[in-house]
Amino acid sequence: MDRARKQAFTLIELLVVIAIIALLVSILLPAIASARRNARTAACASNLRGAGQALTMYSGDNRELVCPSYTMTGVTGVGVPLDGWGPILDRDGYMDGAGVQQLRGSPFVCPDAKDVPGLLAGQTGNDPDNPQGWMDWPCVRSGSGFDPVLIPERDLNKHVRVAYWINGNNPIGNGTNVVNDLYYTSSVGYGPGPDGSMLTYNRVSAFVRPHTLIAASDGVYAGRQRSNRIGTQHCRIGYRHPGGGSSKGSANAVFADGHVIPIDGNKFPRTPGGKATPDVIRDENAHGEPTVYANPDRALAP
Repeated sequence: MDRARKQAFTLIELLVVIAIIALLVSILLPAIASARRNARTAACASNLRGAGQALTMYSGDNRELVCPSYTMTGVTGVGVPLDGWGPILDRDGYMDGAGVQQLRGSPFVCPDAKDVPGLLAGQTGNDPDNPQGWMDWPCVRSGSGFDPVLIPERDLNKHVRVAYWINGNNPIGNGTNVVNDLYYTSSVGYGPGPDGSMLTYNRVSAFVRPHTLIAASDGVYAGRQRSNRIGTQHCRIGYRHPGGGSSKGSANAVFADGHVIPIDGNKFPRTPGGKATPDVIRDENAHGEPTVYANPDRALAP
């Protein structure tokens, strides 16, 4: 009896053990959550690396032409079926879209993508969840946004959910002059612009520094390169991953040469049109830095 009493835990000892366990749990849980988030970030980078390889193979099989962000006719895009680079790569066997409108497990979807239709009425607005969402291709532009549609005449018989942005020349609805080989890819068939020009396929030979040219990134849809920074209205880059320094997030990006790195939300390169001066834009797209331009020197010549 006395021996049993001596071997039993006292209430204080039991409370100490519980406190130690609670402390260990409080230390381990954030580490586990961080490890899971890092794993999702790595999975996203792997998806984009695969997309970069698929885009390279597409060009290799198509006389160095770059896969279009989508194919269209006219300048408004209203009522015109838009195929999209995801369904094109899926249809042609370069990537597997993993089923109809699938959010998880698809190489076209970041594991940290928000389950929201990211592009409404042609823009993402001010909601930070929108550029972290997804878009279903093929689609057709309507008055309320983009509605999924199939294009059997182009052998596009299933929808592919895409949660990545592609660096395309996408002046849809603007009726602006057309500049070919400006970014990584183009909305092929857009036009004519006021000068009668049309957007055609970009060529790999136009890439002056492929290792600095962003091809695709976390985000939705294409274009609007002037609004790339985190927190910017109508931003289409989805900053889903942990950022460095003072940044509130980063986005994985695959480059024209196939490598993938994260870019902080306060460092993503922009084009003129926002509040930044031309000199700032030139610095952001300078030699050695990530750029949205196929040929920064030509595009940003004073």
